[in-house]
Amino acid sequence: MPPQRESGQHEVTLPSLISRAKKLRHSDTLAEKLAWGLLRKRQLLRYKFRRQVPLGDIVVDFCCLSLRLLVELDGAGHAFHAQTAKDRERDQLLAEQGYRVLPFPNGIVLKAPAEFVKKIGQVIAELEQNRLKELRW
Repeated sequence: MPPQRESGQHEVTLPSLISRAKKLRHSDTLAEKLAWGLLRKRQLLRYKFRRQVPLGDIVVDFCCLSLRLLVELDGAGHAFHAQTAKDRERDQLLAEQGYRVLPFPNGIVLKAPAEFVKKIGQVIAELEQNRLKELRW
């Protein structure tokens, strides 16, 4: 059953999805642990990230709610065609809700963490610029 939605309010998240998110927080992959170490405690341009966040009927790896920015880590299973199609569908749904989704392969976090942080920092700068432009109008 999809989550209930009320007009003009945020989506209501299913209790089972909240429970799943909690379990995921305690069973991080190595890449997720390393990424969380780089994103937590406002280390990245002072923006707060949360991990394993339920949004509607989807649990996302990392989320900066103030920027509506999502960071998704993709392991080897995401390379299969069926999973790639599901990921695209999920990303499109999240984009329609105003989120910016940044997918990364696990390998970039494991082998090039500085690149991982740099790319997220570039997107944050872009989002900040867009906000400033909107405020000027």
